[in-house]
Amino acid sequence: MDYLKLLQSITGDNLIRIVLSKPAKDSEASGVRIRPIKVKEQILFQVTKSIGSKSSNTCKEVHENLKAPELEKYLQEAIPGFFYQGLFETEDGGYTVLANKKGTVTVVKNKSVTGKKASLDHNRTKKYIIEEGTKVPFMVDLGVMTQDGKIVRSKYDKFRQINRYLEIVADVIPSLDTSRTITVIDFGCGKSYLTFALYYYLVKLKGIKADIIGLDLKSDVIAECNKLKNKYKYESLKFIEGDIGKFEGVDKVDMVITLHACDTATDYALHKAITWGAEVIMAVPCCQHELNRFKNSPVLSAVSEYGILKERMSAIFTDAMRAGLLTQAGYDTQILEFIDMEHTPKNLLIRGVKKSRMFPGKALSKSLESLTELAGGEITLKKLLRDTPYEENDT
Repeated sequence: MDYLKLLQSITGDNLIRIVLSKPAKDSEASGVRIRPIKVKEQILFQVTKSIGSKSSNTCKEVHENLKAPELEKYLQEAIPGFFYQGLFETEDGGYTVLANKKGTVTVVKNKSVTGKKASLDHNRTKKYIIEEGTKVPFMVDLGVMTQDGKIVRSKYDKFRQINRYLEIVADVIPSLDTSRTITVIDFGCGKSYLTFALYYYLVKLKGIKADIIGLDLKSDVIAECNKLKNKYKYESLKFIEGDIGKFEGVDKVDMVITLHACDTATDYALHKAITWGAEVIMAVPCCQHELNRFKNSPVLSAVSEYGILKERMSAIFTDAMRAGLLTQAGYDTQILEFIDMEHTPKNLLIRGVKKSRMFPGKALSKSLESLTELAGGEITLKKLLRDTPYEENDT
């Protein structure tokens, strides 16, 4: 089959995908992906161009929807004009299109056939850990889900937040010793959307043996949460009224979670987690006011003279220091997006996974000291860890 006949044989019914690669020097795009989609009952072809360099983080994607005649014209120009290779996957088989700089185009039929029907949905449904349509009792009682498993429209952001949270938890399960019963502490659990979700995911969906403790200062909230957990017969889940810094109810903890604990409450929770030697630490900080009270270095005066900018800078400095101190204490630390900024401004999650090799050395210490000088003061976590003995290596 020659190239023109291949293009003429493509329809929305038989095409799975097209991938163009090996761009020419004057090609605007580094790669192109094409798939059929259905828009208002009309079959179009979505052309996704990758423009820029992935290695330098300047890559962006540009989308364009074409009709069948427009696609045929585009592909005739794209190979060999801008790309030297194309992979065409159809219901009838797979083809590799090769071109050279002289303009010669060759079509090779592939031996293997993908044979997977292409989805024509323009907006593909995201796969969630807790899916809509499956009734989950605690989500019904918390007002997120209806009795028939549908998500309440006004609570859809909360539904997405719960699933995003569980995705982050799923990433760290391999770091936990699930051959035995693990212990999880959730400091500042509040109304406990996420604590119930964690129990449901670990115990009900994954079959992991876990003792989960939710801790909060509000007695009425704790009473209501215990009432609900008894209703669901979540036997290894309990809620306790108590202060983060003074909690002594356990000796060994595998995972510590603190979501939206206000200001320095996050520091006390992180300190507890480090003291316990928790394998996994997850924190979504809130209201980082501590550094905002200090006088910053004159170097930052152009920023700190504006209240709102100083507040945001203080929050960033605080979380950077927390992440650095966790790394210093032997954790592989990341700062992740918890939920899109449009849903909550408190969208950063600090995640630490304990490593076998401790304390990364003096370079990080020097960096944290410089950051402290710029901020004009120490955060509470640094003060709490000052009396925690450890040795730094020289790397």
